[in-house]
Amino acid sequence: MNKLGTYLHKAVPDMRLTIKKYANAKFEYLAYCLKIKEMDDEEYTFNSLDDPLPRVEEGNYEYRVVLRCRAQARAHFLQLRSDVRVKLQLLNSKHVQDLTEQLEKWTKVLLEYYEESLQISNKANVFPIDIDLSTVVDAQ
Repeated sequence: MNKLGTYLHKAVPDMRLTIKKYANAKFEYLAYCLKIKEMDDEEYTFNSLDDPLPRVEEGNYEYRVVLRCRAQARAHFLQLRSDVRVKLQLLNSKHVQDLTEQLEKWTKVLLEYYEESLQISNKANVFPIDIDLSTVVDAQ
């Protein structure tokens, strides 16, 4: 039961924390993707109007910074996704292993109980039971 407690109170909360970090990294990465999409759309709109975009004329520094941040966020997101995948596999195998051990213990305890019950019933000399049938038949 101690292993099950460790599983429930340490492994599962750790997994939840890792998943939260993964979700935050995914949200950050997708936010950068959206920002780049908005900047691309803005540039396309200005180009279609033959109007120069001020940030493009100034060297497009903001766009390059967002691209770099997106690349870093993507690397972090992919690393956390890999961590989540590995932890889930380890957690699942640990769960299966612990469950197998618990079932083996339970089976062993039941087997001991039934063997003990069999020994007790074999020692008890209550069979055959003698009944006076004339008292049973007369009562009806």
